[in-house]
Amino acid sequence: MSGISKQATQSCVTASTPGAVGIIQLRGDGVVPVLARLTAVNDWPAGRMRLASLGGVDQGVVVHLREGWAQVMPHGGPRVMQRVSDRLAELGAAYEAEPPARAAYPEAGSDLEADMLACLARAASPAVIDVLLAQPELWRGWVAGGASRERPEGITLQSVALDRLVEPPCVVVVGRPNVGKSTLTNQLLGRAASVVADLPGTTRDWVAGLAELGASEGAGGGVVVRWLDTPGLRRTADPIERRAIELASRVIREADVVVAMRDPPIDWPAPQALYGRQPDVWVLNKIDDAIDTPGADGASPDRALKISGLTGANVARLGRVVLDRLGLTDLVAPRLWAFSAALKSALDRGACDELRRYVNG
Repeated sequence: MSGISKQATQSCVTASTPGAVGIIQLRGDGVVPVLARLTAVNDWPAGRMRLASLGGVDQGVVVHLREGWAQVMPHGGPRVMQRVSDRLAELGAAYEAEPPARAAYPEAGSDLEADMLACLARAASPAVIDVLLAQPELWRGWVAGGASRERPEGITLQSVALDRLVEPPCVVVVGRPNVGKSTLTNQLLGRAASVVADLPGTTRDWVAGLAELGASEGAGGGVVVRWLDTPGLRRTADPIERRAIELASRVIREADVVVAMRDPPIDWPAPQALYGRQPDVWVLNKIDDAIDTPGADGASPDRALKISGLTGANVARLGRVVLDRLGLTDLVAPRLWAFSAALKSALDRGACDELRRYVNG
């Protein structure tokens, strides 16, 4: 351990998805020696923050928060994060699971507030911020509410939907070849993630990316989903394309929302191509002047949403419909959310005293 006798541990406290900046948290008696070896700077009093070299791997922000606690903030690319973490391990900072939330966030007034801050750090969707920040007051009111409290089963049901703000749900778009699935995917992802051409079988594997839906709706930003563009569903002798379609079948069956797409001359995907899964949203693409049609809510083929993946016409409305299917509309209104394992467990067991201590501190 390079001569370091005091112990230190490290854990990543940012979401697993790539970002501009990542955070690796260090704790233990050996924090200062590790920082000194990593940065080649020996002066690390509590509260000191520097832009420093990170062991020759990257340059980032390093802060010694307080005795036994520090954070190293490199660029958030997965490879950079892994290399910095490996270098920290070489210097004596052993890998560990995420530290207890109350230890990581001593400023929290209760276990609930500490778990809320930990959840904020790993959540994928910007919309989670306002929803989570409302939870301490909502839960204090609930435990004090006696007979007027919202029923636990109702909280559990709405928590299933709200959990999707932390781990992005999966949305899959399916359809026959050349109906515009890839064009819509590129529109939503904001980049050329899918190959676009007027040739059947152009997308030979499913293409995935993170898309933010409803970003202009209400406060707190949008909801991040894993958007998947499947290969065109058709019969083919190409073994590579056939394997891609087989893989897509599993994705379709397990998706949170399936969007079925067609265009004016090309029909809906055949039922057998959906592997027994009923689409949640029906979309008619390549309508360049698409406008809202009364009764067109995407709930069935004859009420299909009209959109243009090329121009973006009505694509925002499609996003709102997908969020409705996920139970993630109207997030501005206060909603109780059992967002932590402790909340879920106490609620399921009816452990009122335990829940009261957890909420009130």
